[in-house]
Amino acid sequence: MVVNISDNFVVNPSLKIDHVRLKVSILQTSIDFYQTILGLSLLRVSSDGNTAYLGIESTQGELSTLLVLDQIDQPGIIPNISKNRTEAGLYHFAILLPERKYLASFLYYIKDNLDPQFYEGMADHAVSESIYLHDPDHNGIEVYRDRKPSEWKWIGEHMVYMATEPLDVANLLSQHRDQTWSGFPTNTTIGHVHLHASNLGKAKKFYNQLLGLYHTASYPGAYFFAANSYHHHIATNTWIGTNILPSNADDHRKPGLKHYAIRVTGDNEELNRLKRQLTTNNIAIYEHVRDSDEQSDTSFYIYDSDGIKIQILLRND
Repeated sequence: MVVNISDNFVVNPSLKIDHVRLKVSILQTSIDFYQTILGLSLLRVSSDGNTAYLGIESTQGELSTLLVLDQIDQPGIIPNISKNRTEAGLYHFAILLPERKYLASFLYYIKDNLDPQFYEGMADHAVSESIYLHDPDHNGIEVYRDRKPSEWKWIGEHMVYMATEPLDVANLLSQHRDQTWSGFPTNTTIGHVHLHASNLGKAKKFYNQLLGLYHTASYPGAYFFAANSYHHHIATNTWIGTNILPSNADDHRKPGLKHYAIRVTGDNEELNRLKRQLTTNNIAIYEHVRDSDEQSDTSFYIYDSDGIKIQILLRND
């Protein structure tokens, strides 16, 4: 990949992860998991019954889609799902809670209501505290809360200290004994996505040098990238190996990640600036893909170095 970095391109600092779109084996099974077990709201189902939109509803009645689920093209057939992935794609997507008390109430809730087969573990990452799960198709899920940015330890201008230590469960629960889980609260967002990649060097060229994210942290076999001063919006790892297949994003016969969406705030010129950066570096832009009934003129698609599909959205809010 040839990368033009003569202008030291930096993406708009407003960049965030907007939503994640998954292909699932049995749509109703996945709806039940995300709605009943996790606590996302079912916002609507498409007219053909093959796509479900889940997210949160604010106290003002505004709907925010965080997760879109698509029925694969073999309804009623349950593939031989394995958590041992052999292709590039989703490691996990991460649901960010606005306060620590919600993480405590979520932990209380899943202790009594989550089938142990879906549980993965817990960790303290220095910048955040996390609980890990997977859905019926073994799509990884992280539910986490951030520590205050003033508590993060920065190493140089853009590198932040991250670790993987045991979560202090006793402290978490003891400080928030009276919290009851009633679903994901207002201001819940998709905080980041973590991806299986085949080559960290190529991933860095794409996300850091080309897309303009800062390389914020390194971990054995993993790189982390972010806009502005966040710890990471996107991570890539080679933990399942480097000899893996490209993403199956456009194969509607297989469950897995269809795409994840990045949003930036601003006007059309902000979107055009990003388009120019991408096209200058020979990245194909797909502006007329009907991958969603919410498609608009302020949205386009690209593919990363492993064929992982990314939607770029412009938001004015």
